[in-house]
Amino acid sequence: MKNLLKKSLFISAFLFLNTMMQAQTVTGKVSDANGPLPGVNVVVQNTKNGTTTDFDGKFMLNNLPENAVLSFSYVGYVTQDVAVNNQSALNVILAPNNEVLQEVVVVGFGSSKKKDITGSVAIIGSKEFDGRANTGIGNALEGKVAGVQITKPSGQPQAGYTIRVRGTSTITAGAEPLYILDGIPTTSINEISPSDIESMTVLKDASSAAIYGANGSNGVILITTKRGGNQKTKVTLDAYTSSSTVSKKLDVLDATQYRALMTEMGQTIDWSNYPFNNNWQDKVLRTALTSNYAIGVSGGNEKTNYYLSGTYLDQEGVVMTNKVERYTFKLNLDHRVSNSIKVGSSIGYSKWKDVDVNESGKFGVILNSITGAPVTDVFEADGTFSINPFIADLESPVALILKNEHAYENYKFNGNVYAEISFLEYLKFKSLFGFEQLNSTYNSWVDPFTSREGRGFSGMASLYNNQNTLWNFENTLSFSKSFNNHNFNALVGYIASESENSSANIGARGFGSAAVQTVNAGSTRTAGYNEAKGRNEAIIGRLNYSYEDKYLLTANFRADAYSGFGEKNRWGYFPSFSGGWRISKEDFFSNVEVVSDLKIRAGWGEVGNGQVGPFSHFGLVSPGAPYVDGGTVVPGSNPTTLESTNLKWETTKQTNIGIDLSLLNNRITLTSDYYIKKTDEMLLKKRIPASTGFTTALLNVGAMENNGFEFTVNSKNMVDELKWNTDFNISFNKSKITSLPGGSIQLGQLNNDGRGLVAIAQEGQPLGTFYGFVSEGVDPATGFIKYKDIDESGDLSDGDKTIIGNANPKFSWGMANDFKYKNWSLNIFFQGTQGNDIFNATRIETEGMYNANNQLTSVLDRWTTPGQITDMPRSDFAGEQNVKVSSRYVEDGSYVRLKSLTLGYTLPSDLVSKLSISNVRFYFTAENIITWTNYSGLDPEVSVYGRSGDDSLKNIAPGIDYGTYPQTRDIIFGLNLSF
Repeated sequence: MKNLLKKSLFISAFLFLNTMMQAQTVTGKVSDANGPLPGVNVVVQNTKNGTTTDFDGKFMLNNLPENAVLSFSYVGYVTQDVAVNNQSALNVILAPNNEVLQEVVVVGFGSSKKKDITGSVAIIGSKEFDGRANTGIGNALEGKVAGVQITKPSGQPQAGYTIRVRGTSTITAGAEPLYILDGIPTTSINEISPSDIESMTVLKDASSAAIYGANGSNGVILITTKRGGNQKTKVTLDAYTSSSTVSKKLDVLDATQYRALMTEMGQTIDWSNYPFNNNWQDKVLRTALTSNYAIGVSGGNEKTNYYLSGTYLDQEGVVMTNKVERYTFKLNLDHRVSNSIKVGSSIGYSKWKDVDVNESGKFGVILNSITGAPVTDVFEADGTFSINPFIADLESPVALILKNEHAYENYKFNGNVYAEISFLEYLKFKSLFGFEQLNSTYNSWVDPFTSREGRGFSGMASLYNNQNTLWNFENTLSFSKSFNNHNFNALVGYIASESENSSANIGARGFGSAAVQTVNAGSTRTAGYNEAKGRNEAIIGRLNYSYEDKYLLTANFRADAYSGFGEKNRWGYFPSFSGGWRISKEDFFSNVEVVSDLKIRAGWGEVGNGQVGPFSHFGLVSPGAPYVDGGTVVPGSNPTTLESTNLKWETTKQTNIGIDLSLLNNRITLTSDYYIKKTDEMLLKKRIPASTGFTTALLNVGAMENNGFEFTVNSKNMVDELKWNTDFNISFNKSKITSLPGGSIQLGQLNNDGRGLVAIAQEGQPLGTFYGFVSEGVDPATGFIKYKDIDESGDLSDGDKTIIGNANPKFSWGMANDFKYKNWSLNIFFQGTQGNDIFNATRIETEGMYNANNQLTSVLDRWTTPGQITDMPRSDFAGEQNVKVSSRYVEDGSYVRLKSLTLGYTLPSDLVSKLSISNVRFYFTAENIITWTNYSGLDPEVSVYGRSGDDSLKNIAPGIDYGTYPQTRDIIFGLNLSF
């Protein structure tokens, strides 16, 4: 019995030790020649067991099988397989892959290795914005890409961004780039969660964008969302909260100073009825709070991969009641049916609600918070909104917000399904079907009692619904084959798409009470409905060729057809060609050790712009006055637009020359491009003889040109325990209208006070040109503004108007510095522009002294007596002499902005691993911290027409500040968690 017990114990001990030896634990550290490497993928071969290295390059894997082999992989490095061989600790050093630049870049209808790209392409990976507080794509891209100018025209949370790639190339058509989300065009990007993005690729020149043909003239931004991989399930949580304030308020007159100014202008009133002393900026503006939570789950096995995410954003604006609330969901699935068949899908759903405010212009809340009379309060004694003592129809700034209760509610569903079939080893067929639907509803209510406007119409209510539907069906066949040192890649395809828009609105007036606020309760109702549909077809082709990875050629071709053009010109044809020479691969260059890679690129291409309505070539008829026919009154109609059967695409031809250079084992990379971009046959409304029965017709006339230079440098300045990386980019762009029928187009009306228009599109000048009188200061004798008599007529007339400013910067730039030391990280990002003007129309209202609005304290230096020398004119109630559009209100809009500073700390891995957590990081971010500028307004990054639905206004009249909602200064605390 004792012998049996001993044998049993011996066998048990042996089995236990054998199990321990087979299911061992391995720890280790992964480095390169410069130090630890965080984020390296460590996977046990032929299993799902894997992990990634932490900030210090350390990793730990449990339950390893006998004879386990670990695979270490990292972008830009040679993958290394290491046999464990019963070792408990491993130190692995990865070698950089200097033989080729293996980074895979998403390009139109496929992907390419970075080394093979011959066009001007910029790539922004998720590492550029992961772990930071980004509310949208524009925020993540801003200042990061040379040649891409991104401005936020308004500080409203839901405002979005204005994005221009290599300047504006059209006058009246759309100038936004084409956005492609996971292979499918999308109409809106504001609701896409940055947490879902894997990478963004910007196609800047025509040689790379020509594959998108008639939609590529404004550049293309390809957005790729995250997907799962052959790995164990990974869960990430990103959360942040922030507080926001305006970085600046303007100094305005107090009640005593206001009374004195009004008395000087002859406005008499019993001031005892107005005892208040309010600064309306303090009443309207607030500290706004934001919360954002994003959770992602990803993983998979050898056959099926998945990525699932959800994001919630609750963001207040700094103007009272202004806010947006957004929910976003994303599901990406990929499944390999067999070695040759792969299927997948990408599905997204977004819902967001926002409470908007009328922000800009003479009747906008921002300008009125500055000009509101300080002697009034929010409400009168009877509960109605107070009004200006001297302007009977002007209520308080708070009334402008509260009297109009309105909200937008939006739903967006988009997705795609695809199937890939590989055959004959070098052929692949892919079919992709995408769908997007955007539904927007707007509700508005004006109380019939509290506001003057509401009382005038006995209350007002409105309901507006807009629905956009888009489907896209693509079928492509690709070929990839190498013959010795000859590498060929080719693609052909057919695309069909259709878009449909419908909108309905109903409004009502005449409400007996405020109890029922729906349109059916109004006594007078109006309604309207519109519908439009457009269809596109395209045939595409691409050929890539390289020899010995040294000589590179690319050709693209696309034929586009659009139902919005007449049959004669329905099809447009868009070719491109580009080539590259990797000089560093030549034998004569092999001894130049300092150069890791050197490539020269050149390309030419033609792209189009057809962003016009689907009925643009038709002669349209609208309802007109009724008439009598045989004693019967019948509805009338009349033609409103002239038929344009020859209408066709705008075309942009672009030439690009570039160089890519890597030095010191890729520690320094430089990219430089020069381009010439010419647009012909622009879509413009041209004046035509009145004998036709019309005043204008949409025709292909006019031309313009952009040319510029871009430079980007990325450097790893320090690579030891303290790491320091710098990314810097700078862009120069010049534009000029080279042909314009009629010579000029003027836009940018400020208000109805007879001041004229601010902006002009004119031959020989760029878009964004300001036009008006030249101010020569204040006349000491009269106190009025003097203007230059350009036409020497002796009178002030339109002949004295001239070019007074240019809203385009001479250059724009961005610079980010990343520092890492042990578990600490610091990112500092600067951004700026130089040489751009701003037309500060806000000063017309706040220094014009022509009505009963409050003014800035700068008017305390106004002219009061003959002979006085000052640059501030006299007060002139109801006068126009001092408030004309002139150079007086043109200011230097150049600025340098400390855009963001982020300080992060990652908890040690040995601490968080005890909690089964792989990473915990806390961070603090401050945004829009300091702005160095000579501009006197609230914010130099402005454009009152930036949110306009009129493309002509946005293109011709940028850089005008007319009470624009300013950007905010944000203090953010965040958490990144993964397990």
